[in-house]
Amino acid sequence: MSDLLIIGAGFAGLTAAWQAAKQGHSVQVIAKGWGAAQWLSGCVDVLGYYPIDSAEHIASPAEGIGTLIAESPQHPYALIGPGMVADALAAFQEIVANEGYPMSGSLERNWLLPSGVGVPRPTCLAPSTMTAGDLSSDDAMLIVGFKGYADFHPGMIADNLAQYGIETAHVALDLPTLKERHITTPAMLALLMEQASFQEEVAGALSKHLGKAARVGFPAILGQKPNLQVKEGLENRLQRPVFEIPTLTPSVAGLRLQTALINAIRKSGGRVTSGIEVLDAASDNSRITAVYSASPTRKVPHMADQFLLATGGILGGGIDTNHLGEVREVVFDLPVTAPESHVDWFHLDFLDRRGHPIYRSGITVNEQLQPLAGDASPLFDNLRCAGTTLAHAEVIRERSFEGVAIATGYAAAQMLD
Repeated sequence: MSDLLIIGAGFAGLTAAWQAAKQGHSVQVIAKGWGAAQWLSGCVDVLGYYPIDSAEHIASPAEGIGTLIAESPQHPYALIGPGMVADALAAFQEIVANEGYPMSGSLERNWLLPSGVGVPRPTCLAPSTMTAGDLSSDDAMLIVGFKGYADFHPGMIADNLAQYGIETAHVALDLPTLKERHITTPAMLALLMEQASFQEEVAGALSKHLGKAARVGFPAILGQKPNLQVKEGLENRLQRPVFEIPTLTPSVAGLRLQTALINAIRKSGGRVTSGIEVLDAASDNSRITAVYSASPTRKVPHMADQFLLATGGILGGGIDTNHLGEVREVVFDLPVTAPESHVDWFHLDFLDRRGHPIYRSGITVNEQLQPLAGDASPLFDNLRCAGTTLAHAEVIRERSFEGVAIATGYAAAQMLD
C-alpha cells in the first residue's frame, strides 16, 4: 500500500508525485492517459490576463496574483497563497534544469513570445529553446517552416509579427530528407533534428535566406528529449540565436516537460502508470479506503493512506456533463460547483472575453485542498484535489493553466501527514 496514490498524470499529479517521492513518501500515479502536456505550449503560464476580459496582458504575474487574490478569495492561488506559488515555480525550474532543460523567467515579469499564429503570448517561465523569440526585442527574424509540414505557417506568422513592428522574413524549406517521407509530423521532425546530418541539411538550406535576420524561429521541434543540444547545434551552424514557436498538437515542447517530471519521479522511487481508468471509490466514514479500476473480469482495488485527485476539469475529463445539465465528478462523485442551469453554462458570443461560466466549474476545497461538503466541512480527511479540477479559476482565459496545476500539485505534496 502506498503512502500517496495520485489519480491523474497531468502537471498537477506529476508535480505532486515528484515532490512527495522526493520527501521520502511511497508514491504511485495511476491515470487513464497522459494529461494535457501534448496540447500545451511547453511554457508555464502563471497569469497572463486579469481581469480575464482585459485586452492588455499582465506585465508582472506577481502583481497580478496579488490583485486576483484580493478580488477572488476562492481562486486556487488564494487558497495556497503567493508564497507557495513562488516556491512551486522555483522547485519546478530546479527539476527541469537538473534534466538539462532550463526554464527562464520569474514572477516579476512575463515573457512576450510569438504564438503559433504570430501574435504576442504572455508566459511566466519559458524553456531556453524559446526565449530568443521575446518580442520585447525588435531584432529582425526569419521564421522557418518545412514543406510537407502543414500545421505551421511561417508566412502567416511573419505577416502578423510585422504588425508589431518586427522585421520578419519567412521561408518553407524543401529538404531532400523530407521528400523521402510521405508524412511530416512534429514528432518525426523532432527526431530528425537530433541528427547532426539533418541539422547540417537545414543550416545549408537556410544559408541563402538569412538576410538581415538577427534570430531564427522554428516550430517547436528542436529535439524530442528535454535538452538544449539541438538548439545549440543549430546556433553554431547558423551563427545566430534560434528559438522555437509552439505548434499544434502533439506539442513536442509540452511532452519534454512531462518527460522531465516522470524521470524525476522515477529517480526518487515513485511509480507512474498510464492506461488505468479509475471508476469508483470506497470510503469508511471520513476516509477513502480504496479506488477501483476496471479489468476485463473484475474491479481492481488500489489502496493508499492518502489520495490526490488530479484528473482535470471539464476539459481534462475529470468532470463530466450531459444534455440534462448534470455536472459530475467522475471518481468520487464529489459535489461540483457549477452554474445551476445549463442555460447559464455559456455566453451567447463564443469568443466572449469573459470566458464561459461552465469552465470555472470544479471542486470547491479548503486551504488544505480538501473537498468540501455543503456545510463547508471536509468530506474526507485523506483526500485532496489539485490542478484544473479545482473550481473558481478560468485557467484558459487567465492563462494560468500550468501555474495552477504546478502550484496546487506542489502544495498538496507539502500538506501530506
